[in-house]
Amino acid sequence: MKKLKHAKLPDFDSYRISSQNGSFRYDEQLPEGVIFNNNVKVKGFSLFVSSGVKLSKPIHIACLFDKPGVDLRNSIIMEAGSSAEVLISYCANSASSVKWDMSEVNDATNITLGNSANLNMVRLQKINNAVRLTTDTTVRQDAYSCMKTCYVIMYTETVCNRMEVKLTGVEAEHTVSGLSLTQQSEHAENDIRIVHASPDCKSNQLFKHILSDTSTGVFTGRIVVDKDAQKTAAFQRSANILLNPKAKMNIRPQLEIYADDVKCSHGATVGQLDAEALFYLRSRGIGENEAKKMLLNAFAGEVIDDISCKPFRKNILRMIDW
Repeated sequence: MKKLKHAKLPDFDSYRISSQNGSFRYDEQLPEGVIFNNNVKVKGFSLFVSSGVKLSKPIHIACLFDKPGVDLRNSIIMEAGSSAEVLISYCANSASSVKWDMSEVNDATNITLGNSANLNMVRLQKINNAVRLTTDTTVRQDAYSCMKTCYVIMYTETVCNRMEVKLTGVEAEHTVSGLSLTQQSEHAENDIRIVHASPDCKSNQLFKHILSDTSTGVFTGRIVVDKDAQKTAAFQRSANILLNPKAKMNIRPQLEIYADDVKCSHGATVGQLDAEALFYLRSRGIGENEAKKMLLNAFAGEVIDDISCKPFRKNILRMIDW
């Protein structure tokens, strides 16, 4: 896998919010019923969407860093019947003269969804190869709420995403996915825990890693079904490709089920590119490098194609060069 490209943050129709080392500002006025503030005592932001407010375009939060050691404390509150799409980009300021020396960037976010609230959240994590990025996200969802979360990791020395979701109301639903592209000695880790605490809830986890050189990856996925959470449907899958025999992937799927009327499953695969598919493409006159690129794009596409914001999705694809 070639070195990932440095792409400019996309400029598209959105409510753009910029952050410099944890201090946030926005130029365009947010719609009525949406409140965005800097946290007063600590760095970070708070986003509040009032009951029934449905945003017509995404909120794009660009988190830029040009100094080491940044801690963010964020909160998102979606009241009943509200709907929003939040895109968060983590990037280093390439023009900065600050010498990065394995710095820490820590992000803790607390999210609450009221009844029938809907939130789509994408996190693009591309800083540089001298940063350890850690995110810790807790989510609480009331009845009939729906949330989709997507993590995209690329060109960052170490990324650790931890997420705990608690489905507390009936028919709440959460889908979380992730794509990690690592090279050299980079490390990508995703630790997801979804607790079904109410009946008739659904969850789905899909995480994919593509690892080259001596990079490493970890996926820990937990599904917890409480004794009263009957009619639960919870699924988990981890699929991984090693482009170098020295790359390593560790997978820890876990099911903890206390109810008896559930549909739960998990599956995991680790391997190389499909030799038969590669042979088939080459037998049709496609060069080896192009054939590998086609297979990798198809593998990654299951996650990337599910990002609903088309300009943001295209920007991510432009950053990748196999």
